[in-house]
Amino acid sequence: MREAEPLLARYRGLICDLDGVVYRGAAAVPHAVETLNEAAACGLPVVFATNNASRPPEDVADHLLELGLAGDDWSVVTSSQAAAAYLAGRLAPGARVCAVGGPGVARALAEAGLTPVRVADLAGAPVEAVVQGLGYDITWRELAAVGCLAEAGAVWVATNVDRTLPTPYGKAPGNGALVALVQTATSASPHVVGKPKAALFDLARARLGTAPPDTLVCGDLLGTDIEGANAAGLDSLFVLSGSSRLRDLAFAQRRSRPTYVAADVSGLLAPALPLDSTSAECVAGLGPDGIPALPGGGDNGRLLQAVVAGAWAARDGGRAISDDARLWERIEQQLGVAGPG
Repeated sequence: MREAEPLLARYRGLICDLDGVVYRGAAAVPHAVETLNEAAACGLPVVFATNNASRPPEDVADHLLELGLAGDDWSVVTSSQAAAAYLAGRLAPGARVCAVGGPGVARALAEAGLTPVRVADLAGAPVEAVVQGLGYDITWRELAAVGCLAEAGAVWVATNVDRTLPTPYGKAPGNGALVALVQTATSASPHVVGKPKAALFDLARARLGTAPPDTLVCGDLLGTDIEGANAAGLDSLFVLSGSSRLRDLAFAQRRSRPTYVAADVSGLLAPALPLDSTSAECVAGLGPDGIPALPGGGDNGRLLQAVVAGAWAARDGGRAISDDARLWERIEQQLGVAGPG
C-alpha cells in the first residue's frame, strides 16, 4: 500500500534546510545524520539550501562531513549564492558590490564575477549594490553603511529576513533582525532572495534536476521553509527540531501549512500520509482546554499527525483552540518531541 512506503520513496530529490534540521551550531540534531546517510543509501539526492549566508558552501560541506554525513550525492547552496546570481544578472561583470556579513557573502559575489568590497575598503569609491547577509562579527559601522548606500541608490539585497536563528542555547537574532535594524534608518527596502522567496528553491532544484512534483522540501521554519515551498509548488516536511513549535503549526495559515509533519528529519524514513488527507481519519476532537486530545494507541508519528490535523480541522471549522504555550509544550512532551532546548 502507498501508506506503507517511507516518505522518501515518493520523491526523486530533497531540498533540506540546515540550521535546526541537520545541526544546531556545531552539534548535529539527533537522528539527522543517520537519517540522511540512509536516504543517500536509498538513492535520494539532497541539496542543502540554507538562508544562513555567513559561511561559504565549502565550509558548510566540511561541517557536514565532520558531523558524519556520508556519500557524495549532495551539495550545498546558500542565500549568498542566490544574492550573487541575482546581481550578476543585473550588473556588468566585475561591478563593485559592498559585502556585509560573513565570508560566504564576499565569496559568492567573487564566484559570480563581481567585485566584493568590504565597508572598511570603500574609501569613497562608488559601489552599485550592497548585499547584507548574516555575520557573527557585524559592526554598527557596517550596518550604518548598508543604510547609507541603500539611501544613496545602491541596489540593496538581503540574503534573507529570518528574524531568528536556532542555536544550542535557544533562539538568537538572525539576519532579518539586522535588516530590520537598518530599515529604521532608511526609506529604502531590500530585495530579498532567500527563503521564502523562490530564488533559493529554484537554485536548489536546478542542482537536483528534478521537477516540482518529484521534489520534497524539509525545514523547521513555517514562515520560510514551508511558506516558500508552498509558493514554489513543492511538497514539504515540517520538523519540530528547530525554531517553529507545535503551537505555531496548529495556528499556521494555509500558506504556511506543510504537506507532512514529523518530530525530526527521521520522518523521511517513516510511512506518512499528507496532513490534508489524514484530517478525516485522524481528527482527535477537542479536549477541555480546546486543544485536540491525543487519541489512544498508535505510534507517536501518527499521533502527531492526528493532533495537527485535528487542530486545523477545528480552526477551519470555526472552532477556537487554546493558544496557551504551556499546554502545547505539554503535548510535545507527551509525543516525545524534543525542541531546540
